[in-house]
Amino acid sequence: CIYITLHYFFKIITIIQSHQKLGKEKSKMAKNISFPLVIILFSIVFFLINSSNAMPSFNVQRYGARGDGRTDSTKPFLTAWSLACRSRARAMVYIPRGTYLVRNLVFWGPCKSHITFKIDGTLVAPSNYWSIGNSGYWILFAKVNRISVSGGTIDARGAGYWSCRKNGGHCPQGARSMSFSWCNNVRLSGLTSLNSQNMHVTVHHSSNVRIQNIRIRAPSGSPNTDGIHVQSSSGVTISGGTIATGDDCIALSQGSRNIWIERVNCGPGHGISIGSLGDYVNEEGVQNVTVTSSVFTKTQNGVRIKTWARPSRGFVRNVVFRNLIMRNVDNPVIIDQNYCPNGRGCPRQSSGVKISGVTFANIKGTSTTPIAMKLDCSRSNHCTGIRLQDIRLTYMRRSSASYCRNVHGRRSGVKQSMDHTNNKLVAALLMFFSSFLLMGTSMAASNYNVVNFGAKPDGRTDLTKAFLSAWKAACRSAASVTVTVPRGSFLLKPVEFRGPCRSRITFLIDGTIVAPSDYRGLGNSGYWILFVEVNRISINGGTLDARGASFWACRKSGKSCPGGARSMTFNWANDVVVSGLTSINSQVTHLVINSCNNVVVRKVKLVAPDQSPNTDGLHVQASTGVTVTDSTFQTGDDCISIGPGTRNLYMSKLNCGPGHGISIGSLGRDANEAGVQNITLINSVFSGSDNGVRIKTWARQSTGFVRNILFQNLVMKNVQNPIIVDQNYCPNHQGCPKQGSGVKISQVVYRNIQGTSRTQQALTFDCSRSNPCQAIRLHDIKLTFNGRSATSTCKNIKGVKAGVVMPQGCL
Repeated sequence: CIYITLHYFFKIITIIQSHQKLGKEKSKMAKNISFPLVIILFSIVFFLINSSNAMPSFNVQRYGARGDGRTDSTKPFLTAWSLACRSRARAMVYIPRGTYLVRNLVFWGPCKSHITFKIDGTLVAPSNYWSIGNSGYWILFAKVNRISVSGGTIDARGAGYWSCRKNGGHCPQGARSMSFSWCNNVRLSGLTSLNSQNMHVTVHHSSNVRIQNIRIRAPSGSPNTDGIHVQSSSGVTISGGTIATGDDCIALSQGSRNIWIERVNCGPGHGISIGSLGDYVNEEGVQNVTVTSSVFTKTQNGVRIKTWARPSRGFVRNVVFRNLIMRNVDNPVIIDQNYCPNGRGCPRQSSGVKISGVTFANIKGTSTTPIAMKLDCSRSNHCTGIRLQDIRLTYMRRSSASYCRNVHGRRSGVKQSMDHTNNKLVAALLMFFSSFLLMGTSMAASNYNVVNFGAKPDGRTDLTKAFLSAWKAACRSAASVTVTVPRGSFLLKPVEFRGPCRSRITFLIDGTIVAPSDYRGLGNSGYWILFVEVNRISINGGTLDARGASFWACRKSGKSCPGGARSMTFNWANDVVVSGLTSINSQVTHLVINSCNNVVVRKVKLVAPDQSPNTDGLHVQASTGVTVTDSTFQTGDDCISIGPGTRNLYMSKLNCGPGHGISIGSLGRDANEAGVQNITLINSVFSGSDNGVRIKTWARQSTGFVRNILFQNLVMKNVQNPIIVDQNYCPNHQGCPKQGSGVKISQVVYRNIQGTSRTQQALTFDCSRSNPCQAIRLHDIKLTFNGRSATSTCKNIKGVKAGVVMPQGCL
């Protein structure tokens, strides 16, 4: 169509030009015709070009749906979904204005491309609650990757079902309004959910989920109408919105990891709960949770951790509740490890769920009960590492009381009277070998030893083909398998392990994998060991030696050198575990996580000389739900560098140094760049590093941002710049216009950071003059230089300080 239109367009232009030669009269006519004709033809061409690139849209009305609120539109919805799911191009299922009656809907994946489910109308359930009540769901997305649901209203009409429950009649189990199960890369925004039979939105066995600005409403007396329920999922961000229900506003159940909750208005309801946990003996734990900047109004609870009084191997750890406001809340802060409704099903013993590393900070407001803070922990598994900071809760305009049992931790700035009961020290820490035994037995599946595919552990023979043969065999296996690299030295050239594979693969390394001694054997590939589009992969143990010394020497000499190779890279991978790995002498970055979801890096050691160029330890970019714990970084560049598009990154118990510290950035290199948000670093030590915690952006225009960052419980040992924000990064003054950075930095908290600075200026905030740093908070900073207080400098920054801040600071 475009070709034909252009053909006739140029033909008509030729005719017009020939007319112009015939005389003044005809020339005037030609001019009168030519201009509108050109406009019309250009419009046609523009329309055709744009329509050829437009997203395919599948309007449910086209397949028989009627927006009259009476006609059953279930089949038209499923037909539209089926067609969109088969589309190779990004597609849209569109629900226009109107009211659509639908019964149980299951939208199955996987689909061939990204699908947008755009709702401009209202979806209603049948008035007879039995129609959807026994299915357990109303609207279900299952095994769908890359799905966006936006706008609209769903009304489950749950009143009749609640009445049946309250009257004690024979009732169905009830349906959840919208569920995501085994889904990845989910966006839910702008939805209004009304009157669910029980839970409104559930996220199960999913990763990289963002829920934004949704409204959930059910009467305060409606049973079990939780707003959002998350279970066995990782990398979930809930931001903005109002939730008013008859049960928990948000409930985090077993297996929830890397959860970020912010700017939620909760109430009425039961608050935001972790639990109930410990219902079963073998149960996944909950970890790496942050709840911040939210308001609770007339709720039964504020923030709660709830466990059954039963034996369990479960746990709750690394949780932060901060910057919360309570308005007439019954139990603003509560840990209840003796949950046993009606006294049924609970043996006479304490909870086995182990709670540790929980921080309650900057929580203020009013309680409707005298005891505003109740920490009732298990007598056999005491709560440990509990931290209370700046808690100011009142009852009837007076300071409220608190109750603690079997809890250990610290407090500062708490304005409640404390009643400690039965708070003795635990005699010895329990060791849990059973989990390791279970892990070992799970690895008894098929084993593909690289030696059986021709690999020789002599450190000289190129074994790339043997490794790829073992990988391909493992990747085809329908059962979980192990690729084993036994003891010895195995030479590998650049190798790409590509997925997706049929099942989980464990890469068990007992030996050492070495690169070619000639650095040019790796240098121009950009990678050494690369995993691409692999889901459910575990790398356990072993050593990687990239033999980078000769490459660094080439770089330092100023000769023409290759770009250098990253030692191990994961691109577009999900559900990754890297555990016990040692990487030495990488040419450039040791370990890269790029465009991945749900990644765990633990007990790794990444080592290179302190003068080796660009040997970053770990680089994370465009990834969600990454956890880094119990690891050591000794490099010539950043211990960890955090690039654009990183969200929900949790780091704990790290040793950094020598190196350039832990850096967010550099950001803003490109004008249109994804932001960095929801980053937590706690309980870590920096030794002799150039920087401690750093945020670094180019002095260029950018749409990027950095927000919701927590640096807490850090020790600096002879660090050159313990705390630094540099928004005027411009090496050699090249490529940087004379203007401030466009990257917007906000909501960064520095709390309990202590130690020594190698320079007199320990705090440097050099923020953008066009986009000043906002909402920066310094709390309990104690940094010295040569035995005396250090100094600080601030430019273009707004924030507050609390507790002891040394140096005094310039906020």
